[in-house]
Amino acid sequence: MHRLSIRPLFLLICCSVFAYCEEPARDTIFYGGPIVTMNAESPMAEAVLVRDGKIEQVGSAKEILALRDARSELIDLQGNTLMPGFISPHTHPDLSAYLYSFVDLSGFTNGSPEEVKEKLKSAIAEASPGQWIFCRGFDPILIPGLKTFTIEELDAMAPQNPVFILAQSMHSAWANSAAFEAAGITAQTPAPAPGSYYEVRNGKLTGLIAEVEALKPFNEAALKAIDIKSNFVGVMDAYSAHGITSIATAGLFAKDNKPIMLLRWLSAENPGFFVRMLGFVGLLPERHGAPRNFVYMKSDTPDLIPEAPDRSDPGFQIIGVKFWYDGSPYTGSMYLSQPYLDSELMQEGLGLQPGTSGSPVLKRDVFRSRLEKYHKAGWQIAIHSQGDQSSREVVDVLEEILKENPRKDHRHRLEHCLLLPPDLMQQIKELGITPSFHINHLYYYGEALRDDIIGPERAAKMLPLKSALDEGIRFTLHADQPMYPEDPLSLVATAVHRQTRNGQTIGEDQAIDIQSALKAVTIDAAWQIGQEKNLGSIEVGKMADFVILDRNPLEPEAALRKIKVRATYRSGHKIYGD
Repeated sequence: MHRLSIRPLFLLICCSVFAYCEEPARDTIFYGGPIVTMNAESPMAEAVLVRDGKIEQVGSAKEILALRDARSELIDLQGNTLMPGFISPHTHPDLSAYLYSFVDLSGFTNGSPEEVKEKLKSAIAEASPGQWIFCRGFDPILIPGLKTFTIEELDAMAPQNPVFILAQSMHSAWANSAAFEAAGITAQTPAPAPGSYYEVRNGKLTGLIAEVEALKPFNEAALKAIDIKSNFVGVMDAYSAHGITSIATAGLFAKDNKPIMLLRWLSAENPGFFVRMLGFVGLLPERHGAPRNFVYMKSDTPDLIPEAPDRSDPGFQIIGVKFWYDGSPYTGSMYLSQPYLDSELMQEGLGLQPGTSGSPVLKRDVFRSRLEKYHKAGWQIAIHSQGDQSSREVVDVLEEILKENPRKDHRHRLEHCLLLPPDLMQQIKELGITPSFHINHLYYYGEALRDDIIGPERAAKMLPLKSALDEGIRFTLHADQPMYPEDPLSLVATAVHRQTRNGQTIGEDQAIDIQSALKAVTIDAAWQIGQEKNLGSIEVGKMADFVILDRNPLEPEAALRKIKVRATYRSGHKIYGD
């Protein structure tokens, strides 16, 4: 994987209004393997000619090779498959960069409690005395038998180092005495906000840190300890290593504009050599009146939001605003029409009262007024909505707004859609709403959702891709990194097979065909972010954004999760590969 040098941030200012200019690529011909175009009129090709970063010709190998000259670069695919670059329509590079250098204790890379403990011990052994040890991804749901660390256990393991362990949900964490001392927290420190606290028993800290306001001192310590610019570069490289050529940041989080500045700087500093970036600025509700288990931030950040969308820069754009109407199924803040299961996980693990159904994070009239403001200003709106009751209310509010303020082709989005009711599909289609499904909820947490959180009947209907497809709704798939690893082919595999990582099938009747699943991470994803004229398929006039795979995913015997990315190109530039 390439690594690019980081030059001072002031160079960004030297770019006139951050203007973006792609360095032209010389003529290049790709041939010698299957070319899956994702163009419905010509789905397969033998060769592609790229000129000045754009697709000049698509056709047979004979006709395209006849166009070469002495300066042409020939790239023989050697039987590998060329596709349009994947598009991640909902991801968080800013949060991913923050967590990038944390020790990974997640269930994605560790298979047992013993592995987690050994990983932590190794990090402690390698650290210098007094050095902070930041960890992420702690998740007893994905790693059965994993128990949270007490402050006494962490003190014994790391007597000379502050240790901070962030849960996968990012709603809670655990720390040792050295970390609390460094953060200025004692057993007498008051709770910083309702529902957010430092747990104390018998007059002593237990090590548990609950909710975002209480996490802030530790987050600030982490930001001082990490190289955030270098981490951003690493995150961008990781996107391209998975064949991703464009991303949409689903809510840039900050009290200032630093994440936007860093992302724009990456685009301007190395034009054409990072993934394309499109941004939704996150507008989260105030704490007052919102559920206990929700991520809270300021409800308005006018300094981050231009007066209107600007799509003039092909490398970096702020195109929309992101709202939240409910929370997460794993914290009890997803808004349901019927209660969560009264299971041990929900009641003892999450501390929910029997009969809990979640609730909206904003009063309906406040939610509507804020949506209407940005709708009328011409913004694309993305709305976090996991539960069935949440989605019903969100769709109804959007219908009210659209009837009073008609706007052609707005492409407002529903995000995650875990329990999107199939009976809403016709209304969604008529209103022009487009869902983005957090499909790997099923892959990673399918059994927990079925057995402990919502029950088998609702689990069988979750993530209703086939219902959306049958209604003719264009939708996308996303990983919500850092929630789940960013791997488009894993998303496609789950959409097609509806299997958990333990091989159990859930909601088989909502499985979709491979072509539709690939569209959801290419051409339909391009459409959802307003880039279908430039990206998402291999057609003349579009940008030469490609991924080369070692297998054709359309082949019946192709094991989707085992397909490897050989190379990734943006505008004809190789941004990943040997």
